[in-house]
Amino acid sequence: MTVITGRDRIRACMKRSIADRIPVGLILGPFPARVLGCSLKDYWTDGKKLAEATMACYELFQHDSVGVSWDTLLEAETAGAPLEFPNDSVPRVQHYILSRKSALASLRVPDPDHSGRFPQYIEACRAVANNLHGPSLWGSATGPWTIATGLRGAQELIYDTIDDPSFVDDLMKFTTEVTKILGSRVIATGLSLSMGEAASSCSLISPAIYRRFIKPRHQEIIQFFRERKAGLSLHVCGYLDPIMEDLVDLGIVALSLDSPSSLRRMVEVSQKKIVLIGNVATSLFVNGTEEEIESSVQECIRIAASGGAYIVSSGCELPYNATRERAQFFIKAAREYGKAERIPAG
Repeated sequence: MTVITGRDRIRACMKRSIADRIPVGLILGPFPARVLGCSLKDYWTDGKKLAEATMACYELFQHDSVGVSWDTLLEAETAGAPLEFPNDSVPRVQHYILSRKSALASLRVPDPDHSGRFPQYIEACRAVANNLHGPSLWGSATGPWTIATGLRGAQELIYDTIDDPSFVDDLMKFTTEVTKILGSRVIATGLSLSMGEAASSCSLISPAIYRRFIKPRHQEIIQFFRERKAGLSLHVCGYLDPIMEDLVDLGIVALSLDSPSSLRRMVEVSQKKIVLIGNVATSLFVNGTEEEIESSVQECIRIAASGGAYIVSSGCELPYNATRERAQFFIKAAREYGKAERIPAG
């Protein structure tokens, strides 16, 4: 009997069909450090631990879509942001190198082979690509607006959109090049690419800021990778409803959306033009009951799975204090309710 792999399920999904069931994904975030039993500081600063923990999570959960992903400040650090690494938390910016806007003139696009932790990240991508052959594999590159917040500070950058829009344009031009260069390195490892743009959520910024300063850069990046025969997926945390049409217009191949966003509305807006991923609340992986997890999985599948083009997944990163038992139950429920025979034809 032919074995259907996670990669097969993702390929079917991309073709707007369903193999034996819809694909299942997880955005692992800091949770692999807990699986590995190491401190968060060690996890964030050791590429070998990133690879080992990513593969350990796959052994536990057997999810179809496996991402190799570190923190959202990796690319800002590669571009020069100084970070500190607490033992029990996410990395933090020590100070913003663009606290004086004039410092932008001195920034240079980083060398991905020698800057910050990025060489370790790429080695982790290669290790996972060499060792995991069943699932679909992806790596990540942070988007230009989120990199800009790591260099300037989110609040100051938002003020700059009013007080000094030309500075924001110049900064976004620089960070767009950073995303292109680093994203290209990820693709060279054989992984597909997801661009994470946490700070461009309408939980943080207005739709007007997105359309004026961010959307043109997203379009530029997507065209850059399309010319290199690489499709780009996008993940944005938080609330997306006001810019859903804009995101569909970008030309991305897939959108990963968090639980504050309406999956139902995104299905209506996208009309299967892009693959949708996620929407299961990450809080359920910390304190959800089996009934709550099952209900959320069923609801997401009912709304989005008909006709393919949907991957049921956590809406965002699993928190460090998520439990493996809840993650395993999520996988079990997603496999059961995502069976092809249980989903109406699209």
